[in-house]
Amino acid sequence: MSVTPPILFITFNRPHTTQKVFEAVRQARPRKLYVSNDAPRKGNVEDEAKSVAVRSIVQQVDWLCEVKYLFHDENLGCSLGPRAAFDWFFSFEEEGIILEDDCLPDQSFFPYCAELLERYRNDSRIISISGCNLGYRLSSKDSYSFSKFMNMWGWATWKRSAMKIDYTLTEWKTERKPVFSLYQRLSQNAFDFDIGWFKYWKHKFDLTVSKKIITWWDWQWIYHQTRDKQYSIVPSVNLVKNLGFGENATHTKDEHNPAAQIEIFCISVPLTHPLKVRNDVSYEETYVKWVWCYHKRVRVSRLIVNRLKRALNL
Repeated sequence: MSVTPPILFITFNRPHTTQKVFEAVRQARPRKLYVSNDAPRKGNVEDEAKSVAVRSIVQQVDWLCEVKYLFHDENLGCSLGPRAAFDWFFSFEEEGIILEDDCLPDQSFFPYCAELLERYRNDSRIISISGCNLGYRLSSKDSYSFSKFMNMWGWATWKRSAMKIDYTLTEWKTERKPVFSLYQRLSQNAFDFDIGWFKYWKHKFDLTVSKKIITWWDWQWIYHQTRDKQYSIVPSVNLVKNLGFGENATHTKDEHNPAAQIEIFCISVPLTHPLKVRNDVSYEETYVKWVWCYHKRVRVSRLIVNRLKRALNL
């Protein structure tokens, strides 16, 4: 039986989902657990009460475990908070699992991460190990495939990856031909002219370098991943469910998003490893684009329908 790698558990003000994810961590019984909790937003009474509840939950460690807590005194937000947690975690560990308080894993997620962290520890082609696969079912008998796009809803990585991320995207600020640059990074072949997809990421990266206050950190990881032509591992079945969809969420507000409906499954270990490291085009084209561009595609579909209705006088 594999030993559960060190876990970084990032929390804020959601005691209900925190309790569910903490129970999954308790079942996995890691020998090392790091818990980061962001402080309540200034003057937010509801945050203060929920913060007390969350901090109570994560201190209920009743198994043999070395625990460290990072309880912030001031609110850092959903960009600086996780980034501070990563720096803190990797100041102690060379590798580990990262779970946020709304990412509920199947128990097989933990040995899956343990095996792959060891297997690809010194392989610089691999930037991370994803637990969520957006509902994809791999057709081969392999336990996982690879993608140019990482997913952070339950994942694992190494210090070697985390320490290379420039969250300010200084390099992007001086990019003279951004769309062409993204074509070179993201196109599946020489005849892939999905300009909308390239512009989608241009918009993300432009926002990252232009905003004085930002609310994300994951786009920066994907920027470096695509720049350095690295891959993320994608499990053959979905291992982590995002519980955070809803109107109170920061980013995942739409409960109708296809990613809100996916369930979690168990993966068999030991794993069956692919013979080659190459990106899974089917996953990227069918699932990644659809889920991440869901709102844009829905707006376009509605626009087309409305125009047809007007044209037909309906």
